[in-house]
Parts: sequence; C-alpha cells; structure tokens
Amino acid sequence: MSIASKLADIDRRVFYWILFVALMVPYLSPIGLPINIAPNTQELYDGITGDSVEEGDVWIVNFGYGVSAWSECHPAVTVCTKALFREGAKIIFVGIHYDVELTYKKLQETVPDFADKEYGEDYVFLGYFTGGESGVAQMASSIESVFPEDHFGTPYDEIAMLQDVEDVHDIAGVLSSDTGDYGGHFMTQWQAAYGTKLAEIGIAMNASTDLPRWQAGNFFGVSVGSRGGAELEKLIGELGDATVTMDSINVSHLLVVFAIILANIGVITEKLGGNQ
Repeated sequence: MSIASKLADIDRRVFYWILFVALMVPYLSPIGLPINIAPNTQELYDGITGDSVEEGDVWIVNFGYGVSAWSECHPAVTVCTKALFREGAKIIFVGIHYDVELTYKKLQETVPDFADKEYGEDYVFLGYFTGGESGVAQMASSIESVFPEDHFGTPYDEIAMLQDVEDVHDIAGVLSSDTGDYGGHFMTQWQAAYGTKLAEIGIAMNASTDLPRWQAGNFFGVSVGSRGGAELEKLIGELGDATVTMDSINVSHLLVVFAIILANIGVITEKLGGNQ
C-alpha cells in the first residue's frame, strides 16, 4: 500500500488516541494559547481594578448559577473576587440557587486571598435568597429585611462590615453571575433606578442579551462563558480552569483541521495517480 493510500485510510482509532493524549496536556498544565481580549471583558476588568475601586468599598457578588454552570461562570467569578480583594474592597456574597453554599465553598478553594481576609470584616456570606425581581428590589430598600442574618445564623446587625450598610446607596457595585436573568433584575431595580455600577458574568448563551445591555451602558462590563473567564485569567496573569477549557477546545479544533488536511492529501494524491 502506498503512502497516499495509508493517508487516505488512517484508522480513526489512531486519531482518537492522538486527540486523547493531546487533550491531556492542558489539563495537566494550562498552555495559555493566545486569545484576544474582548472590549466587554476589558471594561469589566478595568471596572474592578485600579482607580475604579476604593479601599473599603462594599460590593455584592451574586451567585446566579449552580454547580452545573461552574465551568462557564466560576472562573470569571474567581478572577473578579481576587481583583476586588486585592483592591481592598469588602464583598457580600449572596445567591439564588439551593446549592449556593457549594459554590461559596468552591470559591474559597479557588481564591487563595480568602486566607488573608477576615470573615465579617472583609467579606460575608449572606447566603440564599428568593423572590425573583421582587427580592432584588427589596434588597435595594433594605438588605437586612431580606437577610436578617447571614448563612451561619449571625444576626445582620452583629456583623462588623455591615454596620453602615443598609441599602443600595451603601453598595459600590454589583457583580451578578447568571444562567438566568438576575443580572436583568439588578439592572432594572439597582442600575436603572439608582445608577449602581453593575456587571454581568454569564453563560455563553446569555451573550445575546448581556452584550446589548453592555453596549447600552447598563452593564459596565460583561464576561461571556468560559471564553470570558479565560480572558480575565489572562488579564490578571493567573491561568486557571477557563484557560484549560479554551486550550482544550483550541487543541481539539487544530487536530481536527490537521486530520482533514492529512486525509485529503491522501485522497487527492491517489486521484492524481499517486497510488500507481
């Protein structure tokens, strides 16, 4: 059998093994293949770093996603939490999913900065809330009315960092990470009504809704799916899970293109008489 014939008839199992081995590389150590930073991601990062954040500012991070969306949302939330902590901001963590505690614990694993922060002074986990847009609107009027105590049972008025935090006017900004539209609820009840800084970290399929809101000025920035997380990891200079995801996608696509080219070389060569 000629080389051309072999190229045209490579056993698919060979390709599967090559693909398997190639995909193991980024999972063992992120490669960090080049990616462009989208303007919406850059503006998100700029809005939570540098002069955009003053030490002592209180921000809300809303976990609008559950465990099933960790791969798309969590890397970006990790970077944003790191950035805010490093600027000296204080963070209130809340969430709308029944598994919000798992997401909060996951964040503590992926953000080493928690080790240098004190609970109740630098951050607090108020936990789960319900009520949809009505709940978000009520938070704007009185955060304590929605969360009379934190997730662990400590009364709101006994938490040091919340002593002067009553309503929307005491919050510097909100980051809402969603599989649904809680970012939209914060937009109508906080950003549009009071001018609160608001950014969205969403799954990829939400981009068609989130990006127009960024273009309109409602969101100061938007992170879109795993790609947005990888861009943020590049901006902060710490590669993580989103970079691994993008590396894997890029490597697999390159291998598919290479396989198509290789197979077609064999077929074309045979047709031109290369098998004679």
